[in-house]
Amino acid sequence: MSQIKHFIEGNTIYLREVRESDVNDNYYAWLNNSEVNQYLETRYYPRSKANIADYVKHMDGLSNEIFFAMCDKKTNKHIGNIKIGPINWIHRYGDISLLIGDQDFWGKGIATEAIRLVTEFGFFTLNLHKIKAGCYEQNVGSAKAFEKVGFIKEGLLKKQWMVKGKYYDEILLGLCIEDYKP
Repeated sequence: MSQIKHFIEGNTIYLREVRESDVNDNYYAWLNNSEVNQYLETRYYPRSKANIADYVKHMDGLSNEIFFAMCDKKTNKHIGNIKIGPINWIHRYGDISLLIGDQDFWGKGIATEAIRLVTEFGFFTLNLHKIKAGCYEQNVGSAKAFEKVGFIKEGLLKKQWMVKGKYYDEILLGLCIEDYKP
């Protein structure tokens, strides 16, 4: 795996690219914990350390996605991941998706801080015009975290996701650079 190309420092966390050494028992446990991954498509596929490591290697080679580890500044502990991508370089937009795997960090504003850091990186480093995201309608915390950064609800995909035999809507969120207020 290549050396870290991007490092972004926030108030309580910093972001660096995910590396193979991050694929450990904790990371494995996150992706196989039904509470942690309840809003992720990965929940449908059992994960092994080997296929997680393969995914991390794959992400390192992409030019249209950047996969960050969220790390606690006090302890340097890897607590989750956030990704920008796929990035459409022609139309200058990208999608954000994230996971706070360490439940000790839930409800502490970490998602909002990580979204803000990646949004600023997307706008001011990658020169994107728009950043988008989507979340399950019942994932209220995720929608609120994006809205705190300035994202607005742009649409709703009716009955997009099936969970335990019931269909749920997907909330579409977006933010254009001219509407962003740092």
